[in-house]
Parts: sequence; C-alpha cells; structure tokens
Amino acid sequence: MIVIFFLIFFNFLLLLNLTYISQYFNLFDFPDGKLKLHKKKIPTIGGLILIINFTIIFFYQVVFVKEFLSFDIKKFENFELFSLLILIYGHLFLGLYDDKHNLTASKKIFFSITIILISILLNKNLIITNFSLTFIENRIFFGNLSIIFTIFCILILMNSLNFYDGINGQSCLIFLVFFSYLLLKSDLNLFYLICIFLIIMIMFLNLNNMLFLGDSGIYLLSIILSICLIYEHNIKSNITYADEIFFLLLLPGFDLVRLTISRSLNSKNPFLGDRNHIHHLLTSKFSLKLSNFILFTLSILPILLFVFFNKNFFLVFFIFLLIYAFLIQFLKSSDRK
Repeated sequence: MIVIFFLIFFNFLLLLNLTYISQYFNLFDFPDGKLKLHKKKIPTIGGLILIINFTIIFFYQVVFVKEFLSFDIKKFENFELFSLLILIYGHLFLGLYDDKHNLTASKKIFFSITIILISILLNKNLIITNFSLTFIENRIFFGNLSIIFTIFCILILMNSLNFYDGINGQSCLIFLVFFSYLLLKSDLNLFYLICIFLIIMIMFLNLNNMLFLGDSGIYLLSIILSICLIYEHNIKSNITYADEIFFLLLLPGFDLVRLTISRSLNSKNPFLGDRNHIHHLLTSKFSLKLSNFILFTLSILPILLFVFFNKNFFLVFFIFLLIYAFLIQFLKSSDRK
C-alpha cells in the first residue's frame, strides 16, 4: 500500500506542473477545425505521465517484490525482462515521436513490427503458440506461424484501440474494461488495480481538457495490455478462451472494419481520419457524457451476452452485429434530417 500512497502524492506534484512539462517537451495537440474540434492547444503528455508512474512501479516491483507487471521475475528466463522493457519503452518512444512529428501509418507499422519482432525473438513466453475457442473442441496450434500470428495479434489490438480513440474519455473507458477483466481473471492482482487507478486519473484529466493520451499513451497502455493478456494465457493459464478477448475488442474491431471498407470503396486512404467513426456519430446527436456511456455499454455488452447465452459465440456475434448496424444506421439517418 505504501507504493499507492507514494503514487498519489507523486501524481499530485505532476498535476501541478502539467503545463511546464508540456512546454518543456513541446507536446501539444492543436485544433484544426476538422477532426480536432477542441478550442485550444491541449498537452499530449498522457503517455509521459503514465510511463513515469509505470517506471516507479517497475522499479519497486523488481527491487522489492521480485515481480514485473503481475508476474514472478524469479521464473523469468535469460533476457525475458529485457525483452519486455524493449517492447514497452520502444513503443512509448515511437508514440512520443509520432505525437511530435506525425509519422505516416506505414512507418508506424514498420517500427512497431521491428520492436515486437526483436522482443519476441528474445522471449519465447511472448509468443502465442496456441489458443482455445469455445466452439472448437481441440486447441488450435500455430506451429511455424506462431511468431507471425503473435505480431498480427499485437498490431491488431494496438491499432484498433488507437483507431478507436476520438473523443475525451473514450479510450480510457475501453482500457478500464480490459484491465478490470484482467483484475477479475487474476484474483484481484495489485498491479491491475494500480493500472485502473492511473487510467481513472488520466480519464479525469482528459474529460476536463487538461491532457490527451496521445499516441504515446495509447501505445503504452496497449502494449502493457498485450503483454498481460499473453502472459495470463501462456504463464498463468487464467485466460482459457480467446473468445473473451475477441468480444472485448468487438466494438473497436467493428468500427475499424466498417471504416476501412467504407473508405476503400470510396477511393479514400483507409488510414486518413474522418468524422464517420461511431464516437463522432454519437457526439453529433448526444452529449459527451451520454456518448461515452453508450460506448461503455457497447464495450461490455458482447462479453455480458457471451456469459448470458452460455458462451454461444455465433449467437452473440450475430446479435451484437445487428445492434451495431442498427445503431450506425440510426445515427446516420438522424444526421441527414
């Protein structure tokens, strides 16, 4: 508990110096009147605030608790801790550079693949070699394709969550859902509880236009989430079925697929933003608070339906697809009136 009280005090000091930190690193997001409709420049130091906190947590864990994230480092193999640090800090610096210089999508994907590949070549526990699905009796093994599949999964999670970010509070809510899921799966592990505390703090600041997560924040939380999901599956076996992860990611996944197809059919670059995301459609009709409430409800609905319908994958997928399609059609038809 000492580390929690220290983090509260330390973050209080950080909050008093938000403007100075932003100016020192020159990390701001400026309104453009198109996609960015905030009225003044906003610090994009969410990732920086988070990594300062996580660095303190990592130091405390490794030195005093002999853990890293929520895992026992005494069981780590050679270079395992080093590989995880490369993965985490590599993506943090990639995000910070992108926040400042606005990298192209192809460059971000290239550097991200490079960082992931180096990390998993140093650490076999990061490789997803197999998983189970509720509707298939036997486990699915990937054999020689395991490394490619692992890179694909991490990229999909990171980019769908980054793609999903668009209004204040939105990304924090989806990360809250994921880390709450991990907290329940891990018998209330303290690390996940601290993650939830930090996300709530960032969400409060974000909702009050005091800072944005930025790509650095999204990448950092996404990569820590990826590591935790893989390790909870590979090491602790707390995650039994991949269906659960699939359904937690279903809302941002649907939006990613819909917009990619829509932009491609209209001869537009699928990586260039527009105001056709579900969050933009919601905020054009409802308040920010109500929009976030709807998004939060939609985020947890698939997993709740999955439990309610006794893990019937196809039924839940079809029901949620209908709900999503109906909502998008309703919001678009309302805009035309």
